[in-house]
Amino acid sequence: MKQPVLSNSHGGRISSPSVAARTRVPRAAAAPIKEASSSPAPAPATPPRARRLVRVSTKEERVVTAAAAKPKRHKDDTEEEMRKLRGEVEALRKEVERLQLVNTELECDKSGLTHQLALARCTITRLQEQHDIHKAQTAAAQRSNQKDDAMSRPQPPKPPSPPPPPPPSSKILGRAPAPPPPPPQHGKISTVNKATALVEMYNSLNKRDTKKAVAVSAAHHNSIVGELQNRSTHLLAIKTDVETKGELINGLINKVHTNTYTDVEQVLTFVDWLDQQLSTLSDETGVLKHFSWPEKKADALREAAFEYRDLKCVVTEVSSLSVDDGSPTSCEATLRKISSLLDKLEKSMKRLLSLRSSAMPCYKQFGIPTEWMLDSGIASKIKVASVALAKVHMKRVLKEIVADTGGGNTAALVAQSVRFTYRVHQFAGGLDSEAMRAFEELTQRSRLTTA
Repeated sequence: MKQPVLSNSHGGRISSPSVAARTRVPRAAAAPIKEASSSPAPAPATPPRARRLVRVSTKEERVVTAAAAKPKRHKDDTEEEMRKLRGEVEALRKEVERLQLVNTELECDKSGLTHQLALARCTITRLQEQHDIHKAQTAAAQRSNQKDDAMSRPQPPKPPSPPPPPPPSSKILGRAPAPPPPPPQHGKISTVNKATALVEMYNSLNKRDTKKAVAVSAAHHNSIVGELQNRSTHLLAIKTDVETKGELINGLINKVHTNTYTDVEQVLTFVDWLDQQLSTLSDETGVLKHFSWPEKKADALREAAFEYRDLKCVVTEVSSLSVDDGSPTSCEATLRKISSLLDKLEKSMKRLLSLRSSAMPCYKQFGIPTEWMLDSGIASKIKVASVALAKVHMKRVLKEIVADTGGGNTAALVAQSVRFTYRVHQFAGGLDSEAMRAFEELTQRSRLTTA
């Protein structure tokens, strides 16, 4: 397509608007130099159409530049807003953490104040009781003193008794009048005098008893006040242990934190030693609360040692049972004892399973061995002990069958032994070869006796 040809004021030809714009801009830029170097000359006139083309081109360049700068400004504003939001979130997080710490401190203060309030209430109750007792004793002493004073005062004389009524007339009764009564004989009547010395002694005794009661009440009051002021014997002993045995307790704390164990027997030995060291304190809880005592780990160690020792004792008790121990025990008593031991084993197994599900994570956290809690640990020993009980039961029944020549009780004993052996079989998951031989011997002996 043929481009339009334009002509300028000097007679030149401009091929297109863009060319006109390019040729116009350098001349406009060079104009000031020309004016500075030479005498002023009239500037050439620019056609209106060329000026419009230059304005349009400049406006297009400004629009393009503004369109290119707008996304950049928008991106900068978004990043600045994101930085502000992150700063606000961080400030809010720090404020939440600070408030949580304040809440924890307030909870601790609340528990301490609650404990002090409970102690104060107990103290007020005891003081009120002592006050009531003292008040009652004082009132009783005052009443006794008033009674004694009333008894010690001289009593006013009694008024004379009225004269007796006159006798009936003799004319009415038809007989002679009675003679008048004889006058009173004052010399023959004994008189009673007041024992002033006895009354004074009685009053002095009452006053002495009242003083003793007041002294006892004051002693109780002083004891309670002394306890409140940290002057009681118990609190003084705790304070002395805190001051004198701090090095020992800090050493124990270090041992609890740093000791490592390869098996539960080492835990058992350490707990026994720890309890022996803590037994020298006047009050273990009262003294240890003044130190950073690792209560959770120490309790976990004690719990593991206690549970393992208890299970081990049950297994040892069952293993020591024998049918040939030489004791003159009847068959019924022996079988009852064996059944009670199996009950113990079953309860121990249930407790072990419950402990495994609840305490094993805590033990692992504190580095306490947990292999003894698995099926290959103490649980397998419990099952082996139950099988040993079944063997003892069957052997005792065989012994009784051999001794019972009549065979009257054989069927009941065999049935009881079979039920017990089946119970052991279900608990232990089977029987060993020795138990199977005892069972076969029991069945053969029962058939022979029945035949």
